[in-house]
Amino acid sequence: MAEFSRDGFTIFYEQAGDLESPAVVLLHGFTSDNRMWLPIAGELSQDYHVIAPDLRGHGATSAPDDLDSYTIEQYADDLKALLDHLEVDICALAGCSFGGMVALQFAVTWPERIAGLVLSDTSAAFEHPDYDDKYRKREERIAAQTEIVDRFGTAELGKRAAKDVADPFLAEGIRKRYSRLSREGFLGAARVRQDRPGLVSIVGERLTMPVLVCIGEDDPVRSASEVMARQLPAARQLMFKATEHGIPSLRPEAYAREVLNFFDDLEGDTPIAGKRTVA
Repeated sequence: MAEFSRDGFTIFYEQAGDLESPAVVLLHGFTSDNRMWLPIAGELSQDYHVIAPDLRGHGATSAPDDLDSYTIEQYADDLKALLDHLEVDICALAGCSFGGMVALQFAVTWPERIAGLVLSDTSAAFEHPDYDDKYRKREERIAAQTEIVDRFGTAELGKRAAKDVADPFLAEGIRKRYSRLSREGFLGAARVRQDRPGLVSIVGERLTMPVLVCIGEDDPVRSASEVMARQLPAARQLMFKATEHGIPSLRPEAYAREVLNFFDDLEGDTPIAGKRTVA
């Protein structure tokens, strides 16, 4: 794993593939880290320079104690600083869930640096009147988890999350996943999810690059993803059948295939816009 530091803040990241190939940046979800992309990175790295950072407060990247240092703008600026350090002027950018929120913020701020944008399991705003009850119940669960972390820390949340998992190996994996997160990293990112500016009204104007939107049919975030997607009539929208939250992890082969097809189409004359179900 490589690292980049500035002003006492260190970003850790993984790279794969030919460094001279076009760059593809992968942004992980909330409470995860760049390892979520392991099933995807190998496939993408055959043709692309893959860069997968740990976001602020996650994985090995610094988790500042000051919760005010966690903003969606700061997450986007962290990515810009990393790309500048790596001398990557333009890239394809893929974000899943919270990583998709960061990707959106980066793309509306610096659209000229994005050749293509892949948004999975994500939303362009924390709240919207067209979001459904499944979305809101999920947010209630995350709010309850945030209260547990605030009072008792991330290790306690891991213990509670693992207590109903029968398989000892899987249960231990859940406990370790949360114990690796700092209290500040969890609380900072959780606040960013809620406090980020709503982008629904501007994505159609600001996202001038080709966009692929991936939605899980059974994802509780589906309604939020659909609200975002309807503002992007020129985007390619894929519905992954019988899939819950986290398409890159749950359907890695199908996700990698569709992303690579999207990248191929960026370089040719194939139309991007359209809707399709991925079985």
